[in-house]
Amino acid sequence: MDRLVLLDIDKTLLMGSIFHYTALKAALSQVYGIKNPCYVHNMQGMTDLKIICETLTMEKLDLNTIKSGLNECMELMYLNLKTVLQNNDLLVLDGVKPLLETLQKHEIPMGLVTGNIESMVWLKLEKVGLNKYFQFGGFGDKVIKRRNLVKDAITESEKYIGKINYKNIFLVGDTPRDIVAGQKLGVKTIAVATGDFTIEEINNTGADFILNNLKETKKVLNIILNQ
Repeated sequence: MDRLVLLDIDKTLLMGSIFHYTALKAALSQVYGIKNPCYVHNMQGMTDLKIICETLTMEKLDLNTIKSGLNECMELMYLNLKTVLQNNDLLVLDGVKPLLETLQKHEIPMGLVTGNIESMVWLKLEKVGLNKYFQFGGFGDKVIKRRNLVKDAITESEKYIGKINYKNIFLVGDTPRDIVAGQKLGVKTIAVATGDFTIEEINNTGADFILNNLKETKKVLNIILNQ
């Protein structure tokens, strides 16, 4: 199938939760001794690496200090989340499982484009039973800029499906940063209003397609197969 679908995770596939940010705050305390970190505003769509760096910069830490603890901080984020998820659930958004099942039946490859740290991605997906649909992606512990997540995901996809025309790649996300990142790479963009942004706000980004959610499986499939 000469198509590729790249999907965001938080508030696109999964309902938003506080567990991820709680894990981040705990790791900042464990590694850098910062117990009540400054809050990065408008972080929706940012990579975890960027959120960590911006938070620590706001706390006046120097670059060398920030860099020296990054790997440990991200590893502890994963371990903190793993501990929390032992006794708490994550919720899949309505329509997601039927859509992924349908795309799989049509042999349409799927990848991930998420600001999450990779280890946390697979932990979340395994928790909700969605890991079986994905093998590759672009992840937020590798890059600062969102568009580089898309690049990474496409590069990884070539190991599984070979090169693909960018006009046949569809990026699905819930934030303006998701859409802008896709536009900068020249892929098709599908915005869903399942996160913190309204249809009107997402519409201002100029997404190729805008949906209220992913419940309309046939509509999403039609977009992917016929555009």
